[in-house]
Amino acid sequence: MRNENFVTAVLAASVFVGAASAQCAPHMPPREPMKYDNITGPVGRPTTPAKPSAPSAPSPAGPAAPAPGAPGPATTGPITPRASAPKPMAKGPTTGARGMAIDFERGETSKQRLRIDWLHPVPPDRSGEGTAAVGPLPYLEALEVLWGQGDDRPLLVLRECDQCQGNDYALLSRSVNNDRTMLLTKWFRTVKLPPHVTQPAHPFFNVFAEQDQKGLWPHLFLLAEPGAAPVFFGGDQTPAAMARALAAVVEQRYAKSSQKALKAWLSCLDDFDALDKRKRELSEKLLEVRANEGPASEKAVKLDKQIAELTQQHAAVEEREAKVRDLGLLPMSRALFAKATPAAAGTK
Repeated sequence: MRNENFVTAVLAASVFVGAASAQCAPHMPPREPMKYDNITGPVGRPTTPAKPSAPSAPSPAGPAAPAPGAPGPATTGPITPRASAPKPMAKGPTTGARGMAIDFERGETSKQRLRIDWLHPVPPDRSGEGTAAVGPLPYLEALEVLWGQGDDRPLLVLRECDQCQGNDYALLSRSVNNDRTMLLTKWFRTVKLPPHVTQPAHPFFNVFAEQDQKGLWPHLFLLAEPGAAPVFFGGDQTPAAMARALAAVVEQRYAKSSQKALKAWLSCLDDFDALDKRKRELSEKLLEVRANEGPASEKAVKLDKQIAELTQQHAAVEEREAKVRDLGLLPMSRALFAKATPAAAGTK
């Protein structure tokens, strides 16, 4: 029995350490020979190995408790500390419009809404400005390029790393429902920068160098408007902390609150799921009826009518969704950008 308990404790600790190592770490550039490079995580800070605890005698009433996991790496600055892993959201059917039960799996319309609209900034062409143009843009010029023209939404900037390149794990959770977070990002201008932005020669190097927090770079940050205090995250924040920060910035830049809007928007997604599922079922049945009884048969005509009605209902939900999404964006001052040399560039 003691051997089995020991194996269980070792396995539990191994799983904890493996999960912790998969987390994205904030970028910390070494102090020598240059200020920044691609190394992530705190360096130069020796850690003292913990003293091994004495083995405890097993309780006769039941098996011994498993040993706690090893602590994660220490960080400094206002980077969000690592919290305990949230419990996965329970799966099961929910109720959509008109009492129709829908599956937990989102439909195609909802999946389109739940994709983050990442923008990838294009640095301005400075090839004709001489050798002085080589190197990173000044911070305000780089920020102006990231914000673009004609888009006054608050800014969300994510710096990819080798662990999260090609996914959104630095922003989203792998274990719980991210619907609220992804909908909140629709009220932001979401910008993603590549891992090599940490190289001093990268045009957007100063975007994150300006956010240096006692030697640590955040993994992402929020900016309500030029000159506002940024909100930093290290990539290991909880989904609740991320959603609260996004909602707080939305409150600053929009006339209406996002709290009621999110609830109404999620209700729209439930309606989309129910309508998409029903339309898919009727379309499959229509194909079968047309093959067996012909396209002009009574059943085929009836199914065509039902599908047309579902399309009208879908359009009605889209109109309701458009009203929910409009929170009334407040105007943003670009006076700070006037102090910097205009940098003409676009996004793709």
